[in-house]
Amino acid sequence: MLPPKKDYDLLVIGECFVEFSCENEIVKCGSFKKDIGGADLVTAAAAARLGSGVQLLSAVARDPFQGFIRDRLTSMGINIDHLNICQGFNGLYFTSSLHPESREYLIHHPGTAAKHIAPSMIYDELIEKSKIVYASSELQSVSKAARHAVFKAFHFAHCNNTMTAYDPNLRLHRWESLDDARESLWSVLPLVDVIFPSSPEESKALFGYERPLDVIGFLWDRGVDIVVVKMGSGGCMVGHEGKIREFPVPNAAETFRSPTLVGSAFNGGYLHSIAAGYDAFESAEFANSVALFKGIKGDGVDSLPARGDFSNCDHQNA
Repeated sequence: MLPPKKDYDLLVIGECFVEFSCENEIVKCGSFKKDIGGADLVTAAAAARLGSGVQLLSAVARDPFQGFIRDRLTSMGINIDHLNICQGFNGLYFTSSLHPESREYLIHHPGTAAKHIAPSMIYDELIEKSKIVYASSELQSVSKAARHAVFKAFHFAHCNNTMTAYDPNLRLHRWESLDDARESLWSVLPLVDVIFPSSPEESKALFGYERPLDVIGFLWDRGVDIVVVKMGSGGCMVGHEGKIREFPVPNAAETFRSPTLVGSAFNGGYLHSIAAGYDAFESAEFANSVALFKGIKGDGVDSLPARGDFSNCDHQNA
């Protein structure tokens, strides 16, 4: 019997931000480019722009940015049927590309919209419609309700053979403590099929290991099928089915404009490729290209590659 056909390649559960970017020091800059952003949203946008069918489960507040966020999401073809329109404010952040080697990324988070993401928004049919369910610790850090929503989505997906993907994406300023972040990670780890930890700082804090090889072994022992260790400008190392391969990226130091959310762009490219039927290693090579494209182009979701931007790559036809 053939498995049921999925309506979407990817379901992303996460928070919407409004991004203000500039090319000078943030506190000295007099003008900013406005766009949507946030780690989870950029993952969704990267996959959608490449041609994946993407649905987003999130919450958007009824503040002056509501229409802007909705319009930008729909312009990329992201399904927003599962946006909870609520009271409060949307999250904002500011970023600068003045020093590409050391990201200036100032987050202001007066937003309360994401606190309306709750387990009641997760239901069977929503999960069943997608090939992959993705979330990160960025949403888990918002509230206990959001944490429970991620767990519920992953648990149902895991029990029904739907792939789950997770980025630890450790941002300590968003957590009460490192122990709190670790607890959220460990609550979902047994349910995760694909994980995107970063090395060395994040992996050392969360798992006690700095070397990507050790991180892969540690997570394999805990049942994760595909481990993709992101190493910044060093590319990534992937472990799957007993095999480990490293994927460096070309040296683009002279043209690299901004590191902001490059890792999230990588995730979106990787999951787009997996959903299209490519294996864990082919997908890593493609995701490196997506991340490099974003870094060279700069900030904003318009800097993400679209279908056809990689003329010599089969993935554009996926």
